[in-house]
Amino acid sequence: MNRPGITPAGRYQGVEYFNGGLFREVHPLELTQKELELLEAAASQDWKAVRPSIFGNIFESAIGKSNSAERHAHGIHFTSEEDILKIVRPTITRYWEEKIANATMLAELFTLQTELRNYKVLDPACGSGNFLYMAYLELKRLERVLQDKIDARRRSESGQGQMSIGFVTPQQFYGMDTNAFAVELARVTLMIARKVAIDLCDIHDQPALPLDTLDANIVCKDALFTEWVKADAIIGNPPFLGGARMRKERGDDYVERVFKRFPEIENQQIDFASYWFRLAHERLDENGRAGLVATNSISQGKSKAAALDYISDNGGFIHDAISTQPWTGEAAVHVSIVNWSRRNPGAFYLDNQKVSFISSSLKSTTDVSAAKALKVNANKSFRGVEPNGIGFLVTNEQVQDWLKADARNQEVLKLFSMGANLAQNPHGMPERWVIDFNEMTVEDASDYKLPFQHVKATVKPERDKNRVQLLRDTWWKFKRTNQPMRTALSTLSHCFAVPRVSKWAMPLVISVDWLAGEKTVTFASDDFYVFGVLLSIVHRTWMHAQKSTLEDRTAYTPSTCFETFPFAQTPAPNLIIAIRTTAQELHDYRSAQMEKKQWGITKLYNEYFHEPTSQLCKLHAKLDRLVLQAYGFKADDDLLEKLLTLNLELAEKERRGESVVGPWAPKSSED
Repeated sequence: MNRPGITPAGRYQGVEYFNGGLFREVHPLELTQKELELLEAAASQDWKAVRPSIFGNIFESAIGKSNSAERHAHGIHFTSEEDILKIVRPTITRYWEEKIANATMLAELFTLQTELRNYKVLDPACGSGNFLYMAYLELKRLERVLQDKIDARRRSESGQGQMSIGFVTPQQFYGMDTNAFAVELARVTLMIARKVAIDLCDIHDQPALPLDTLDANIVCKDALFTEWVKADAIIGNPPFLGGARMRKERGDDYVERVFKRFPEIENQQIDFASYWFRLAHERLDENGRAGLVATNSISQGKSKAAALDYISDNGGFIHDAISTQPWTGEAAVHVSIVNWSRRNPGAFYLDNQKVSFISSSLKSTTDVSAAKALKVNANKSFRGVEPNGIGFLVTNEQVQDWLKADARNQEVLKLFSMGANLAQNPHGMPERWVIDFNEMTVEDASDYKLPFQHVKATVKPERDKNRVQLLRDTWWKFKRTNQPMRTALSTLSHCFAVPRVSKWAMPLVISVDWLAGEKTVTFASDDFYVFGVLLSIVHRTWMHAQKSTLEDRTAYTPSTCFETFPFAQTPAPNLIIAIRTTAQELHDYRSAQMEKKQWGITKLYNEYFHEPTSQLCKLHAKLDRLVLQAYGFKADDDLLEKLLTLNLELAEKERRGESVVGPWAPKSSED
């Protein structure tokens, strides 16, 4: 069986070459009489109706009975064929069915045939190979569909083209698992799959033997610490293991290795499967697709941030998902099934219903692109000034020297607030200063001798090369001085600001004496009621729907995130006071923590926002409840749908000339 050819004579005459690595080593088996009888009885059965996927169930049962500790430690749970198809069909089948349906010319069909026969599938937590088995059967079926279409086209275009050589084989399928027995089963399962596919698809021109040698395809390795094969589709069921149980089940040494491997999410209690989602997305090319199973915590809290948020914020589109369903295996858990791609698929299916979009929370969010900019929100939110010249920026040491030389220089020297300091420094404190002549004439600017000379020496030579005449002529001025922002902030005791690009986009309280740069968005209000609304889940939900993204960060744009945002129209006076008080309390808490720990706002939120016992989490939860009440919303409402409806109502009122409430606390009838 391990020698090429067919045995010509003797006891094994006519036995075909099997290969596949099954008979590399021949191990003598000592069988009792009873065992021989059982083996003979088994051999006499018709095995055509037995599906190789049963191996997964046998393995799970065997592990559960013989070593439940190992099963729990490794999160071993095997998936039913029904659930496997909820990944294989959206991620692989649908993709190929559309490509085959759209191809009409023979040349296109032959190209697809070649592409199909080079298509690679990886399961980085393959267990006994059920996902790979089902994926292989689907590709063989699709190969037959494609060949039938080619044959039909060839009959209608007699003599056009030649049938390509080769076919889909198990060699296109790859897997990894840490359990050696499971790996052996996966290899055997996929070996048998070829014969099963030939019978199911009624294929006559492809041999069932020899078996494929899959030792290099399906390997006993840990996917978290192994280079993955470059695959077109990544599918599977990563281990189910809650973050809180990782150390107990896997040990400190292993957990420390994981944290070292993923330093950006170190020490966070996330579902173990989150790492597979992250790695899978990183390894998809622009046409790549993936589908994985996880417990439904994958769409919640820190696991969501590490996995599905990471996918959505890094160019991924969740196009088909089951938000939650009971697990069909023995584990008493609810699972989510998530399929995503690098390209916008154009069609989205959530819980078997066609929807317009699927969020990282595995919810269908309302399309808010129809929202209108509200006049009442105009000139209340601004991107900062744009100097256009590195020479405008100066150090604290230079500022102190210039102030000693002439105290009047303080009139043109401002602390310069950019996105980085707001996100990273305690209280968002700026680290640099900027020379700001605002709209002064060159004569007035020259009265501030040292700053003026510095700008003339460092900015003017650069501006002299600029193609824009105005920038060359007014070299001592910023490219954009932003007079509307200055006017709006001039009467305030303080204002609120957010980095234009940041992970959390959480507003802070800043001094109006700071000059906001283009990477800072300011809000022209000093009312902590407005601050509370901006910090609440209501505004955050709207912001995330309207934002643009840069890598894993939110890009806050005043025109979409703020000018379209509808403020509550009739909040009760007691709620206004409660929101204002809670927002002040949240500000005081954050300020104290940042001062004590010397952290910036990003670090503070990384550590505590998703920690239910933290004061930060509790204050945000309290604020969220109050703001929802102010709007008359419920916690389980579709906030985007509610806000979009309110936005359109307010826009229509403005069109009719009616007054609406903007970014301020509305006065009650008693005031």
